[in-house]
Amino acid sequence: MASILIFADLHLGRPGAPGMEWALDVLETTDADACVCLGDIIDRKADAATYVPQAQKVMSRACKRFSDVHFISGNHDVHHKLSFPSSVTVHPTEVHSFHCAGAIIITAAVATDPDPRTLAFPTRGSNEPHVGLLHTSATGEFSKSMCLPAMPEELQSCGYDAWILGHVHKPRVLAKSPFIGWVGMGNAVLYDVPTASLTYL
Repeated sequence: MASILIFADLHLGRPGAPGMEWALDVLETTDADACVCLGDIIDRKADAATYVPQAQKVMSRACKRFSDVHFISGNHDVHHKLSFPSSVTVHPTEVHSFHCAGAIIITAAVATDPDPRTLAFPTRGSNEPHVGLLHTSATGEFSKSMCLPAMPEELQSCGYDAWILGHVHKPRVLAKSPFIGWVGMGNAVLYDVPTASLTYL
């Protein structure tokens, strides 16, 4: 097995959001080699005293279930001072890569709200599996706020096996091959590295 559990847009503290218990249940009932939170674990308007500890509990539970845990901030997260266990890799805002579950992951965290930066991603440099993870509004048609805008054609030109996105709250798909689409609020995906396929949970 070489798989990655990815969730995004939990928006703790937002009315109608899935909530901490939903996240804890997904973490407890899903088997994977690694886990990634792809941004907006907490809502910008959330009461920090109540919901920052909930965000910490979610990521702490992830560390107990998975040996490799990552956090890539979204535009709502930058409004809070978040701290996680030392075993959580918190990723920087510059474009970079790291190894995860047998894949090369390319990403950059959100720096500001809004974040209008247009990032340049490297083209695929080897036959190893490549996956892009990005908290992005993409073309902007499904979002009210600008967040690391990117055109699907630009993402496809990198030659990666998939681009899995956070920020948009519905699990919309921009392209099927290679896959480019959002996880969505109240959803998680299990990405299978060898087959470059994903399952919505």
